[in-house]
Amino acid sequence: MWSTSDVLALAPDEAVARAARALAVPASWSDLGSDDVGVWGLYRGTSAEPYDVAVDRSGPAWRCSCPSRKLPCKHAVGLLLLWADGAVPTTVRPAAVSSWLAARAAVAARADSESNAEAADGPPTRGRRSPSAGRPTPAPDRARQRRADERAARVRGGLEELDRWLADQIRRGLASPETTARDAWEAAAARLVDAQAGALANRVRRATELLAAQHFGTQPSGYGAVLAEMATLHALTVAGRRTPALDEDLAASVRTAVGWTVAREEVLATPPTTDRWHVVARSDTEEHRITVRRTWLLGRRSGRWGLLLDFAAFGESLVDEPAVGSVLHADLHHFPARVPLRALVGVVHEPAEEDESGPPASTVAGTLADAGWAIAREPWLERWPAVVLATPAPRHPQDGWALVDRTGALPIAGTPALLRLLAVSGGRPVVVSGEHRAGGFVPLSVRAHDRTAVLC
Repeated sequence: MWSTSDVLALAPDEAVARAARALAVPASWSDLGSDDVGVWGLYRGTSAEPYDVAVDRSGPAWRCSCPSRKLPCKHAVGLLLLWADGAVPTTVRPAAVSSWLAARAAVAARADSESNAEAADGPPTRGRRSPSAGRPTPAPDRARQRRADERAARVRGGLEELDRWLADQIRRGLASPETTARDAWEAAAARLVDAQAGALANRVRRATELLAAQHFGTQPSGYGAVLAEMATLHALTVAGRRTPALDEDLAASVRTAVGWTVAREEVLATPPTTDRWHVVARSDTEEHRITVRRTWLLGRRSGRWGLLLDFAAFGESLVDEPAVGSVLHADLHHFPARVPLRALVGVVHEPAEEDESGPPASTVAGTLADAGWAIAREPWLERWPAVVLATPAPRHPQDGWALVDRTGALPIAGTPALLRLLAVSGGRPVVVSGEHRAGGFVPLSVRAHDRTAVLC
């Protein structure tokens, strides 16, 4: 049996050890269990879904669905603290934990076999060396570090310039000819592209479209949406220059919103979430001559969301797999973020098959609460997925339609999707999947008569 000191010695730093002590409370955990090798449990903190944590004590090794890059993370250390204190019962392994531990045991057995084979060959003779013997330690890649520093300086300079430019527009006023000139906004976006802050450049272009809609009277709501987008841009320019002072998850979210990318290999190296993923909805948008496809997945057991992104040049086609209305049994690796959404598919355990039961649905109040939680953690979040069981119903004649249940009403945006939704629902409660956006809820698919229909 390990002692508390043995467990805390595994923490990568004092901050993780301190946080682990704080969360080593049985009331914060569920589905706790252990056996002769592993310890596992679900940590229920402030996130919308619990973190799936497992530890292989024979390694030791650990996995956790949280986005932290510290190994072990505070949840793994906290789980071990509970186990060392005798607060984790002995139970049968869940299937996901069993698969992970079995995979680790197979790797260890293969390594032992290779080690025994080398030992059987006898000691190395002159002229024959083991693969790692005498291998020089790789020198630090100074050129790569210099390129990274140069890019960071360019991004920082681009953020400073954008912040000054935004302040100039506010001083002039949103209705002044200098502010409403489309060329000025396009030039600001182009400077961000040069500074390698592409994601922020896309936000500037979207603000340009909002401003054009206000200027030509196609949006009756005034300049509030434009001002809100400018406020978000300002927040990101400030946060983007202060990432070292932010916590790890928030810094990762800010970097992504500005335009930093994370290598695919780095994401796939993170612990996965293994689940049966409902493919609930898909949306396509045109962004600066690029088609962006967003496919939303919802974990049946974990309740976690996953966002798959695909891109194609304007006019080119995108694949429709996995299809909306199917279930995919696979590992999902989430990108680091304060609100982890975007993910990559890792190991596919079973190919996608038709979703016979449909995704679990929330109430109107529940989905609004989830969206509020996410936006509070990432105020620049532009879309939040939802699956809601409700009835399409008219509001005030000038206020359009909404999804309504006993807990509240969710305003609907998107006329083409609305017409198809009304045709499928026939005025009855249906399970609708879609995205929360600034203009309202955009329905993307609907589940009725045990089948899923794509709305747009």
